[in-house]
Amino acid sequence: MVVLSACNLVIQSNSPAQITGQNPVGTAAITTLPANATQTEVATITTTETPTMIASPVLMTIVPNTPTWSVYNYTCELAAGGATMTMNLAWKDRSTSEDGYRVYRNKKVIATLPPDSTAYVDVVFIAAGNTVSYSVEAFAQGWQFSTPTVTYGCQ
Repeated sequence: MVVLSACNLVIQSNSPAQITGQNPVGTAAITTLPANATQTEVATITTTETPTMIASPVLMTIVPNTPTWSVYNYTCELAAGGATMTMNLAWKDRSTSEDGYRVYRNKKVIATLPPDSTAYVDVVFIAAGNTVSYSVEAFAQGWQFSTPTVTYGCQ
């Protein structure tokens, strides 16, 4: 249903206005409004065609699912000028076709692991007031998908 209002029409004084039209799926009913009309008129649409859409086949490469964190926790051992952090990273292997995993610390690869890996432990010294960021990336020829980055520091 389409609602037409005289407020939306350009009407010349002392002349009737006609609304006629064609839309992609049918014909709009003809509605005549008097000049300076203030009432709302309702036009009905009579559907004469069924909209159709033709889909073309699309060649898609099926990529593996992104690894997701299952656990990431850490311990800190305070030392002069900072702390030694032991970060335990664990993720869900949601892919069946990866060539392996890369573990990143501060956006740099620190380890490359074989397919189906799901855990890594990193020990790193962190200067006082600094943080360390980690992510894990599943990779194969032509693709790679990473976990979200997690960032922690020792206080």
